[in-house]
Amino acid sequence: MIYVISSLIGAIIGYVTNFIAIKMLFRPYKSKKIAGITIIPQGIIPKEKKNLAKNVANVVQNHLLDVDEIHKLLNSEKFQNEIKNMISDKVDNFELPNISEFIKNNPQKVATNISEFVMEMIKTKFPFAMAILNEEIIMTMVSENIDKLATKVDNMIDLEKVVDKEKIKQNLQKEAINFLEKESYEIIKNLKIGELVENKVNSFDEKRLEDMLFSLMEKHFKFINLAGAVLGAIIGLIQAFIIHNI
Repeated sequence: MIYVISSLIGAIIGYVTNFIAIKMLFRPYKSKKIAGITIIPQGIIPKEKKNLAKNVANVVQNHLLDVDEIHKLLNSEKFQNEIKNMISDKVDNFELPNISEFIKNNPQKVATNISEFVMEMIKTKFPFAMAILNEEIIMTMVSENIDKLATKVDNMIDLEKVVDKEKIKQNLQKEAINFLEKESYEIIKNLKIGELVENKVNSFDEKRLEDMLFSLMEKHFKFINLAGAVLGAIIGLIQAFIIHNI
């Protein structure tokens, strides 16, 4: 019976000790002081948050999101083909605007713009005509014929025939690849990924940092607690054996 009790007590002590040790990694968030004397020190993680942020930033920048590796990825054949396919799909699916519909739906706006253009041209090229023409007359003439203008434009201009989508696709794809090859490295470098990560980690409050690390390490912490219980039970068993046989 003494062996069972001693093992049980050892297991409880081992489990509780490890549980408290893990909690003390994060708690308390601030040190407890009385008369300027630290009674309970600050948790290790909150105390070392700045160093943790710096180390995480170094790992991310130098090993996980290395500038050269990102640049290499962006210029890989697979990624460039994906960019080309995306551009091709966007251009193919782009619906060209219907000019006549735009004119019919925005008659006042179109009439005003045309009137201003005509008025400016008359003032510049035919100033003598200003004796018999003014903005109001021109505006009236344009407004009365806006529907006819829409019909004329519709008959005269077919954007599907005028716009060469294949050429647009080729030019956009060429410019995108040139950008990736020549400009992306400096842009990635100027992002200062390490600095961004460090600032982000430093912005976390202690509770959020604790929750984040616990979510990542929960299984490992449980194993540590269980290992403490097992080791405590073994030590308790050994202790009972020694005492019983002295």
